[in-house]
Amino acid sequence: RYERWTELLDYCRRSANPVGRLVLRVAGYDDARLDQQSDAVCTALQLANFWQDVGRDWAVGRLYVPGDDRIPAGAREEDLTAGRMTTEWRGVMRVMVRRTRELFAAGRGVCDGVGGRLRWELRLTWLGGARILDAIERADYDVFNHRPTIGKRDIPGLIRDAVLWR
Repeated sequence: RYERWTELLDYCRRSANPVGRLVLRVAGYDDARLDQQSDAVCTALQLANFWQDVGRDWAVGRLYVPGDDRIPAGAREEDLTAGRMTTEWRGVMRVMVRRTRELFAAGRGVCDGVGGRLRWELRLTWLGGARILDAIERADYDVFNHRPTIGKRDIPGLIRDAVLWR
C-alpha cells in the first residue's frame, strides 16, 4: 500500500521504468530525453495495470490507490470488500485515470524518437495502455466488478491507430 502518490511513482520508477530503459539500450538508444519519455510511458503502463486490477488486487490484499487520494475523497476499503462502486471511488478512479493519461501524454514522444520495429512496438504498447484507460472510463470506473482488457477485437483498431499515428 502507498500512502502518497509520490511513493507510488517511486515504486514505478524502480520497477517499470528500468525495463523501458533496458529496451532502449538494447535497441541502441542512449538519450536522456528518450529515457524521460520512456519512464513516463512505463509508469503509465504500470498504473494502467494497477487500475484495471483494483478488484483482483484487493482480493489478494493489495491496494495501489494512494491513501492521500483515497482517504480525503471518502473512498472506503469496506466498499472494496463488498464490491461496491461508490461515487467516492468513482471520483478517485477518475483522478487516477486522468493522472495516468497525463503520463502517457508526457511520454508519447518516445514512440517517434526511435525507429524501425521498435517504433511500431512502442506505438502499439502506448495505444494498448491508453485503450485500457478508455475501457475503464466506458465502465464508468467500476474496476471492482469489471476488469477492462484488450482482446483480439481490438487488434485492427490498434493497428489502424498505429499507422495513422499523429
